Amino acid sequence: MKTGALCVLLLGWLAVPLAAEPPDPSRWQLAFADEFNGTSLDTARWNHRTGPRHWSEQRPENVQVRDGLLHLLLKKEKAGELDYTAGGIISKQAFRYGYYEARLRMPKGRGWHTSFWLMQNGPKTGREDRFQEIDICEQDSVDHQSYSVNWHSYRPHVSFGHSRVRTADLSADFHVFAAEFQPREVVFYLDGRPVHRIDVSAVPHFEQHIWLTSIASWLFQTAGVEDAALPEEALFDWVRYYRPKEERMPASPVPDLAAMIQPVPESARFIDPNYYIWCGTMVRGDDRRYHLYYSRWPRSMGHNAWVTHSEVAHAVGESPTGPFVHADLALPPRGREFWDGLTTHNPTVLRAGDKYYLYYMGNTGDGQPMTTLNWTHRNNQRIGVAVAENPGGPWQRFDRPVLDVSPDENAPDALMASNPTVARRPDGGFLMIYKAVGRQRPMPFGGPVVHLAATADSPTGPFTKQLRPLFITPGVDFPAEDPFAWYDYDARRYLAIVKDNEGYFTRAGKSLALWESLDGFDWKLSAHPLVVTPEITWAGGRRQKLHSLERPQLLFSADGRPIVLLGAADETPSRPHSYNVRIPLQAPARPDPSPPK
Repeated sequence: MKTGALCVLLLGWLAVPLAAEPPDPSRWQLAFADEFNGTSLDTARWNHRTGPRHWSEQRPENVQVRDGLLHLLLKKEKAGELDYTAGGIISKQAFRYGYYEARLRMPKGRGWHTSFWLMQNGPKTGREDRFQEIDICEQDSVDHQSYSVNWHSYRPHVSFGHSRVRTADLSADFHVFAAEFQPREVVFYLDGRPVHRIDVSAVPHFEQHIWLTSIASWLFQTAGVEDAALPEEALFDWVRYYRPKEERMPASPVPDLAAMIQPVPESARFIDPNYYIWCGTMVRGDDRRYHLYYSRWPRSMGHNAWVTHSEVAHAVGESPTGPFVHADLALPPRGREFWDGLTTHNPTVLRAGDKYYLYYMGNTGDGQPMTTLNWTHRNNQRIGVAVAENPGGPWQRFDRPVLDVSPDENAPDALMASNPTVARRPDGGFLMIYKAVGRQRPMPFGGPVVHLAATADSPTGPFTKQLRPLFITPGVDFPAEDPFAWYDYDARRYLAIVKDNEGYFTRAGKSLALWESLDGFDWKLSAHPLVVTPEITWAGGRRQKLHSLERPQLLFSADGRPIVLLGAADETPSRPHSYNVRIPLQAPARPDPSPPK
């Protein structure tokens, strides 16, 4: 494997072809294409790339479809502190192995980085890095007679086979750029001719979205933008993806999480003598440290004060199993006049792009702790999201919930909404699953207690609800709670760990159960439904029965494997204390990715 070496290929074209031959029809079947023949972008297929990138801001209005072409407009105009605007699009659908190609013409003038590339649109839920990036064509217009191909990881940046390809003037006419992605190798093509190969058998492979972009950039030692050439545009004639006619890599089996559980080191227990600790969720930051967000409230107030006095705190550790040290309050009380002013609880963290999103339950009320639940606070529960550019904050909160109760008195979430979990969808959107309570049963408890799904294009919403209960048991009003959901790119389906309140799903009593779904709306029990019962085996061999082990969350490795199961634990039914525990997981080795002979 070539690692980081600069390999320059000199190619002599006697004439510029207008198109390349399509891939071998005996091997490939067209599965996605856009010929850009309409009058506007097909937003059922594409998301706009937005926000500042290097010297320009990406704007939807700079993306136009006309005359059979996708036009990415490149302009000199102010955008905040930036002097240029540009555009780009990202496919909503994700793909893996296959043949990718696009026909495009680079913009004239210096200073524009125009690309046809593949990468997942943001991180997978709970995962640390956007690991895989395949650059089919990266052209830095300081040199119109060359472009780059590459496979590299995004964070940390590691190249697995970069090559600089010498060409004719890429701004003079259209060319077809392509890549054949197989389990062991990526082969890059220009106008049907192979120009580079990279051995990728030893690195993880993910699902990926298609990106068509142009930005004003300093990449490849570009000194500045040639203003005299503006306005200009990058032109895309078409883009296509062909899947293998015979599926080379079938979906992996749904993991058996119970078989992955390892003994727990004492450092993996996060406990505070003065506070109940509950609801842990974790992310690894760019500082390479692990950030734990958890609910806490004064131990002197009793367990049921979670509903009136919980606050989301933040701790930091060098390892996912700890030890962790309390750092600060992420979501402290901010006044009973706010919808979430007195209580924040149920945190779940998601990284999307360069921002962190902390979802939570918030409420307000009279602020009175009780030996039973304070029903005013319980029934004021709503779901919020806070946003930060760094895992240490500061966190921006909003004056309204990101998901509120439904106004219809007969809706299954007419009384309250809480316990959010948010998964990144393969199409680039977001799936929220949340706990809801209706008004069909006697108050103040209400009921039944169900789980519902909602979707959004943005992590801050708006979310569109699907008011059909999930994880149900006929005749039972409250069978489950505390879901943690994610999309498994190997199994090609959504998975969710759910607290089984009485063993309705696992037949193992109070436990954690694994569910699966192809679309996030229709769920069934996994083939290995039992994840764990309330019991821990400590690293020294001691086995401990617990009263509760709930509020499950997972932490994933960079290549998408679950490596830690987080849970909230207490030891006796009277609940005089509680803590967070992080259970190590060990996955079996991945199979050889070679296609069958």
